[in-house]
Amino acid sequence: MSLPLLPQLFMNFSVLVTLTFVLSLTYRSWPPPPGWHLKSLRLGLTLVSTVALHLLSPSLPGGIHLDLSLVPVVMMVLRYGVGSGLLIGLPAALLPLLAAGGDAAPMPGVALSLMNLLLVGGLTHLFRWTLDMSDPHGSLHRHAWVGALIFVPYNLGLALLPGGADLLQSTYLLTLAFHVLGFWAAASMITGRVSLLQSTDTYREQAHRDALSGLPNRRQFELDLPFTTPGDALLLIDVDHFKQVNDRFGHPVGDEVLRAIGEALAGTLRGRDRAYRYGGEEFAVILRRVSPERIEEVAHRLRELIAAIPFPAPLEHVTVSVGGAPFGPWSRTRTLWDADEALYRVKQEGRNGVRVNPFNPERPPVPERRARTTCLEQLNR
Repeated sequence: MSLPLLPQLFMNFSVLVTLTFVLSLTYRSWPPPPGWHLKSLRLGLTLVSTVALHLLSPSLPGGIHLDLSLVPVVMMVLRYGVGSGLLIGLPAALLPLLAAGGDAAPMPGVALSLMNLLLVGGLTHLFRWTLDMSDPHGSLHRHAWVGALIFVPYNLGLALLPGGADLLQSTYLLTLAFHVLGFWAAASMITGRVSLLQSTDTYREQAHRDALSGLPNRRQFELDLPFTTPGDALLLIDVDHFKQVNDRFGHPVGDEVLRAIGEALAGTLRGRDRAYRYGGEEFAVILRRVSPERIEEVAHRLRELIAAIPFPAPLEHVTVSVGGAPFGPWSRTRTLWDADEALYRVKQEGRNGVRVNPFNPERPPVPERRARTTCLEQLNR
C-alpha cells in the first residue's frame, strides 16, 4: 500500500507548498493591519486549500482519504485559534458525505476525518503558545518536536474500523512523515515571510527615525509634508548657541540636550501632531488642525517647556528660537520658507523668542527677501 501511496502524498505535498506560497503573499506588512478583511481572506484561502488537498487525494473504501488537508488547519489554529481552525477544516471532513448525497457508504471516512480534525486541532491548541508564528527567529526552531507531536493522533481511529488495523500499520509512518514535512515546509514559508516583513519594518523605522533624539528624522518629515492640509501649521525650533554648548561642555552634553528636547516635544504634543529632528540642532513640528490664533500660543508653550528642562551645572538650561507659519492653499514649500524666515527674524532679534508669519501673497519669495536682507546688512557694516 505504501508504494502507490507515496506519489499521491508527494503530489499532495506539492499542492500544499504551492497553496501555502499563495497564502504567504497575503502577508504584506508588519505589524498586521487591524480589521477582519485580511483574516477573512486568509481563512478563505485556507478553506480552499483543505478542500483541494482532500479532492486530490486517493479515495479508499468507506470514504477514507489519506491527504495533508490538516496541515493548513494546524496553521490557522496556531494563527487565529482553535475555533477558526476547526471551522475551515469542517467542509473537507464532510465533503465525502455531501458528494454521496447522504449515502451511508462514506460514513466511516467522515467519522475518521472528524476524529482527526478534533484530535489534531485540539492538540495544536494546547501548543499554540509554544509555536508562536510571530516569532520566526526562535519558536519554530526551539520547539521542533511539537511539529511531529501534533500529528501523532492522525488516523489512529483506523484501528477501530473493520480491517483498519492493517491499513493503519501500512500507512501510518508514511503519512505521519509527510504531515510533519508538510507542516515544516508551510510553517517555514510563512514564518520566513513574517521575518522578512519584520526586518523590513525595522530597517524602515531605523531609516526614518533619528537615533539620538528618538524623533522621526528629516526623511520622514519630507514624506509627511505632502499630506498636510490647510488648517495645519509648521513650527521650526532652533537651539540657541548650540555650537557654544558643544565647544564649552563637549559633544556628549550637546547630545544630551538634543535627546532631552526630543523627549520633551514627543511627550507634550497631541497625538495627531508630530515632532521631527529636522537637522543638526533644529527641530520641526507639524500641528494638525490648529486655529491661526493658537499657533503662536503653542509655539510659546513649547519654547517655555524647553527652557524649563533642567540640565546639570554649569549648563543648567538652554533656550530655543521658534518660527512658524500656517499651511494653506499655497504651496507647502512656501509655508516652509515662511516658517524659516520667521525663525531667521527671531535669531536676528536676539534669539529665545517666537515669531509666526501669516501668509501674505504680496510679499516676494523668501530667497529674494533673504538676499535683500543680506545685502542691506553688508551695506550697513
